[in-house]
Amino acid sequence: MVEKKRARGKGGKFKADDPSTPENEAWEEVKPKAKAKPKAKPKPKAKPKPKAKASSALPPVGSAARKSMILRGEIEE
Repeated sequence: MVEKKRARGKGGKFKADDPSTPENEAWEEVKPKAKAKPKAKPKPKAKPKPKAKASSALPPVGSAARKSMILRGEIEE
């Protein structure tokens, strides 16, 4: 299928039709451009799993978790 499109000159302005010729210079036939295929979305990267803390690790000094462990008698100050 061919589409008609307004013809333009070197400066980008529309061309005028010359009435003394049988052909209409103001319009040109253009083949339609093929539509671009949509790009595939990249797969989300797998998030690294958080490493498990060692069971012997204690909460930081001054934290509520550490204070509750001292009160329960699980650790000494």
